[in-house]
Amino acid sequence: MRFLDDLLADARFAFRTFRRAPGFAAAAILCLALGIGANAVIFSVVHGVLLRPLPYAEPERLVSLVELRAQGSGGPVSWLTFFDWRDQARAFEHMAAFTVGGSILRADDDSERLETTRGTADYFTVHGVPPLLGRTFAPGDDQPGHEPVAVLNEALWRRRFGANPAVLGRTVLLDNVPHTVVGVIPESFAPDMDVWLPMVAPPDARGGRYSTVLSVRARLAPGITLDSANEQLKAVTAGIAAAGPDALKERTARVDSLAEAQTRLWSGPLKLLLGAVALVLLIACANVANILLARAGARRQELAVRVALGATRARVIQQLLVESLLLALTGGALGGLLAHWGLDALLAVVPESMPHRAAVSLDGTTFLFLAAISIVSGLAFGLLPAIQVSRLDLRGAPIQGGRRLRSTLVVVELAVCLVLLVGAGLLGRGFFQLLGTSPGLAPEQLLTLHIAIPDSRFFTEQGLDGNVPSTLLEPILDEVRALPGVSAVGMTSLLPIQRAWNNARYVIEGEPPPEAGSEPRAERRSTSPGFFATVGIPLKQGRDFTTADAAPGQPATVIINETLARRHFPDGNALGRQLRLGTGAHTIIGVVGDVRQAGLDKTPLAELHVPYGRPWGDDSLVLVARTSVPPETLLPSVREAVRRVDSSLPVFRALTMDQVISQSLGFRRLVLCLLGGFAALALVLSTYGLYGVISLLVSQRTRELGIRMALGARPGDVLRLVLGQGARLAGVGIALGLVGSLALTRLLESQLHGITATDPLTFGAVATLFALVALLACWFPARRATRVDPLVAMRT
Repeated sequence: MRFLDDLLADARFAFRTFRRAPGFAAAAILCLALGIGANAVIFSVVHGVLLRPLPYAEPERLVSLVELRAQGSGGPVSWLTFFDWRDQARAFEHMAAFTVGGSILRADDDSERLETTRGTADYFTVHGVPPLLGRTFAPGDDQPGHEPVAVLNEALWRRRFGANPAVLGRTVLLDNVPHTVVGVIPESFAPDMDVWLPMVAPPDARGGRYSTVLSVRARLAPGITLDSANEQLKAVTAGIAAAGPDALKERTARVDSLAEAQTRLWSGPLKLLLGAVALVLLIACANVANILLARAGARRQELAVRVALGATRARVIQQLLVESLLLALTGGALGGLLAHWGLDALLAVVPESMPHRAAVSLDGTTFLFLAAISIVSGLAFGLLPAIQVSRLDLRGAPIQGGRRLRSTLVVVELAVCLVLLVGAGLLGRGFFQLLGTSPGLAPEQLLTLHIAIPDSRFFTEQGLDGNVPSTLLEPILDEVRALPGVSAVGMTSLLPIQRAWNNARYVIEGEPPPEAGSEPRAERRSTSPGFFATVGIPLKQGRDFTTADAAPGQPATVIINETLARRHFPDGNALGRQLRLGTGAHTIIGVVGDVRQAGLDKTPLAELHVPYGRPWGDDSLVLVARTSVPPETLLPSVREAVRRVDSSLPVFRALTMDQVISQSLGFRRLVLCLLGGFAALALVLSTYGLYGVISLLVSQRTRELGIRMALGARPGDVLRLVLGQGARLAGVGIALGLVGSLALTRLLESQLHGITATDPLTFGAVATLFALVALLACWFPARRATRVDPLVAMRT
């Protein structure tokens, strides 16, 4: 109890001390609040995205399975490979295949495009998620001839069906096919998904391994580790490859934990940001430690009296640590408030692609983390000053070493700050290099919007309906083309920048036939006449499509891009050559410029365009319109134009092309802004720390400076003397920071574009700027030193 009484007494004394020196307390608390609050924001994101268990039963047993090609890339699998994995790999208790796309919900005179997962019957069994209402998929739901069923997301159930339990057994029209609603799944399972449908294997599912369209997830059997599952799946895949053609020989497989597979793209950048805010907190703690050391000079007499009255060194250290902890806890409380505001602001701008976004919050775990780092920070910045200050004699004169400790802390602050600044500088320069990359088209004044069209509109019982372009697509283009403010219009199956599949196998007639399965691949897109001119993709050779090219009975034609032309026709003789897609030969009628299909940071892929008129692996066509007025102002008119042709076709995902490009850079922009913000905060804190140390040195040397000036020293001499002290500290800090940057910026290599992680221009510019800021921080106290009155200084 004596110890607790002492702690309470120390706490009361600490609060009285803070009231007598509110400026000191406010400066320390604000430094800590900024550092702790930034850490709480990033930790809440890291916890929600990377650390929080998935909302499924035994999530540690959930895995993702991918097939690895000869070049090392992993991806989806064929139906035949899925069947073999499911039948032969005993490491998995359940295995399911699925695809993600869209479907059209038709209700009365209203249509809506829904995000849709189509999966095999074991899909929900694999995930272990019980339904909120009704049931999930049952054995046989994915078999041919079975009555189509649907499982709804809770959010869709509440929004479209008023949360009415009577929805079970109700028939809904999805892609013009009646489906019976059998269940409702909690929204937390997949907030971005609307409906789940059973996926029926096509009749030719066991015909080959080259059509790779399925994603695969599985649940590990009890007692099976991830490593043993990996070994078994590789062995099964090796057996499959050995029995197949040479093109399959080098294929293998990999098993990843589902949590890792979902967050792989975000893991590295989030860990980088967590390390960055930890460095910011280190700078804040060093700043507060310097503040405490500076304040110790004003408390010498007080502490000497306590020692003279019998206080032991341990008792003095305890009192000072209590003060430090109270500062840290108060800073942590304010930091929690800043974190609440900061997290709301961050979630408002974070890309929608961030996984588990709904799980990011300031929950109990985050507040435990907040309390922990507050306590650790209090001990970190309080212990060294407490030990240093406690080493004094009865006259209150501290032993030597305090000035050296303060200088060391400032050097550490400057070095750490420079590391953050170099990292932010590299990201910033790489980002601006990326912004300067040409997408291969003209994005200005370009409106894009997706039109959901069910497959049933393209096919009849006899096969592909060749009249779709003339009866549906061309009328839509005509209606939009006639709108005031629209100067050109076109359609494509997949918009540049957004995505790349590399999904078409082709053979050039006249070249040696490749082995089955090793055919070259290209991006395959169906395109309307006028699309290239509308989006600004240059026609390098030949001609564009015409409406006749898409008409039934016409010779098959294709337009290729420059990358594909260089691959097969380096002499520029592509026009008129034959290119075989599947079983049909297409005549090359044109060559267009390259575009960056998967993003500005990706190299253009080989690409081929066929006349529009059928779906190519997606559930929508993209309408593009070049306008002479702000594109977004025409959106209502374009929607109405589509509705006039066919009111059953939903229009969704309407964006300008500038927005499409901006969204593709959203992840990089977020990382840059956060790291840049943390670097700026570190710069403010470290320069404040340097300013404080130089100011304290000036105040401690006032008498010496007065004597120097009395003996003839000029103001310029004093200015150089003080600036020299600051420059030495800054120089050591910059040198250490550059060495640290060379070691740590290697972590940024995957985020850089067009520059290296050791870019000399960035290192030089950041170091120069930092040196100027540091000298400016020293100049103010140095300038004040030149105004010291020698007579007054010598009397102090």
